Amino acid sequence: MISVITICYNERGSIRATMDSVLSQTYQDFEYIIKDGGSTDDTVEIAKSYEDAFHKKGIRFKVISGKDKGIYDGMNAGVREASGDWINFMNAGDEFFSKDVLEKIFAGRNWDGTDLIFGDTAEEEFGELHYFRKCPELIEARMPFSHQSVFVRREEMLKHPFDLKYPIGADYNFLLTLNDEKKVFSDSDVLVARISKTGTSSVRLRDTFLESIQIRREHGIPQPTDEELRKKMWWIDLKQFGMDHFPKWLKYAIRSVQRTLRGQKKV
Repeated sequence: MISVITICYNERGSIRATMDSVLSQTYQDFEYIIKDGGSTDDTVEIAKSYEDAFHKKGIRFKVISGKDKGIYDGMNAGVREASGDWINFMNAGDEFFSKDVLEKIFAGRNWDGTDLIFGDTAEEEFGELHYFRKCPELIEARMPFSHQSVFVRREEMLKHPFDLKYPIGADYNFLLTLNDEKKVFSDSDVLVARISKTGTSSVRLRDTFLESIQIRREHGIPQPTDEELRKKMWWIDLKQFGMDHFPKWLKYAIRSVQRTLRGQKKV
């Protein structure tokens, strides 16, 4: 059984799309847990309005609401409530790419010996969809795949809860921890999720970069020299300025060139 978990806080504008994508799944051996961080809008009421629809499909459904210490604290709380063999986080604003995602991954496929299953993710930006740059072989240098495309053994998540000292990159730290322990990562070759490229790690470039350096150092991964870091920070600050101040048409043009150079294909 799979546990799909959604973390949300004041997401009245996006929670329905996420929940609809979960409810539409053709594979039904899963439970759905929503962990709300104490929303002050009607997010919780919207979530609870889906209870009958999930129960009619025989899907265990639970909504938990209460203040927490942020998204990763909420994710840890969701894991503690879960009873599935596999954990997937499809947080508010994210969606399963199609209604047969879970079926493609789990129906008739044997994942014995695998600790983590990953797949592909479609990033939406400027009205276009491109594949996230999946690169498990580069895990020591960057995020190897998006967390929305990941299914992890529940026992691994209980053993290694997200470290709250990393408010942006705790998921990356978790993946490096499993990698250090030589856990088995397997590619499902399934397009799992559709996400918007406006997450914290996408728009707070300096904070994301500095935290990633701290995480890699903790795992004993060699890092650039101080001079190399200064040059990198200058480039990151320039990119952030462009993201914050350039007109949309110019940002689109720059992003198009970047995607071409990176070989990112359209979905």
